[in-house]
Amino acid sequence: MPAAFVVVLAAFVVAGTGGAAPRAQESRVVWQGPVLAGGAVVWAEESGGAGALHLWTGRRGDRIVYRSKSLAVTRPIAASPTLLAFERTYPSCPPPPGHVCPDGADSVIGPLTGPFRTLAGPRTCFLPALGNALALDRGVAAYLELDCSRQRLRVVVRDVARGGRPRVLREAPLSSGCCRDIALAGKYVAWSDERDVVVYDRLARRVAYRARIGPVGIDVDFDFDLQRDGKLAVAFRLVEFARTGPTTIVWRSPSSQLLNLLPFRGRDTHITIAGDHIAFERFVSQEKSALVVADLGHRALTVARFAQPTRLRSFDFNGQRISWASDRVTDRRVDCPPPGQGRPCVRRESGVTSISLRTVTARVPRVIARLRFTEAFAR
Repeated sequence: MPAAFVVVLAAFVVAGTGGAAPRAQESRVVWQGPVLAGGAVVWAEESGGAGALHLWTGRRGDRIVYRSKSLAVTRPIAASPTLLAFERTYPSCPPPPGHVCPDGADSVIGPLTGPFRTLAGPRTCFLPALGNALALDRGVAAYLELDCSRQRLRVVVRDVARGGRPRVLREAPLSSGCCRDIALAGKYVAWSDERDVVVYDRLARRVAYRARIGPVGIDVDFDFDLQRDGKLAVAFRLVEFARTGPTTIVWRSPSSQLLNLLPFRGRDTHITIAGDHIAFERFVSQEKSALVVADLGHRALTVARFAQPTRLRSFDFNGQRISWASDRVTDRRVDCPPPGQGRPCVRRESGVTSISLRTVTARVPRVIARLRFTEAFAR
């Protein structure tokens, strides 16, 4: 369906700063990640009224590499062993008395510990259904760029490590339904185009193949990921069962026109592929799930299991390591306003988020962070 967009005033850049780690008593809510950066782990959280990007390494442990109210904690982050990219949002003008300025946004990139510089300049419009708008592989970045004045969007690739110029791979109207998600691995870049995934060879400068997702004539909700040899992994489900029904897991290689079906059901559309193995949350029952790494046939390794009051939040996999965040909810309540106030009732939760890391060959994961959240909005 065509995506609506909102035009706002011209934006200005607000720089972020580093800072000390949040105090132990502050509620810490993980919004994005964990994302693997080689052997390091990155995640975005909100605490003390500001967003923070955390970097964990085996040598130095957990530290903050960026902290600012401008960090877009709800937008995806991307990392490689050498680079980190993320989005920022901020008021697009000094607010006049009694008024609120709409948000502007930009994307920045830099070494894992900073400093960070502009990757995609300030934009003044937004797509409500935007997914992964940033992707990194080694020193190369792929990203989505919005041209608000012309009401168009572009898929752009840039060799950041070598100082290469941005190159546009695809351009389409904002209302086209194209390019809501992108992925990057090796010489391949992929993006969504309504219900297709387009896989592009950026060195040969041509489309390698297109994959149609789901049954003909039926709307589907899907996510995808790329492997460096051009293999594509997709998790999808029918839109009518979005957020409730199990997902179907398929993969395809550049040398075949067939989508290969894995004999497992997923719980969510999030999926990653590397080293001819696919990581996803496996559907066990309505109350239970498991984080698994499956080969391209019929075997799957269970990494972790989840059942109430514990749930999987997110994960990342690079073929050698897998990292995930899980919540253990200790308290739930319904928060309703006093009579006469207009806001609706909301569900709030308290508990602990654990971030874990495991190599594929290890038997026991390592918990690298435990973050207590209090009175957070229920997910």
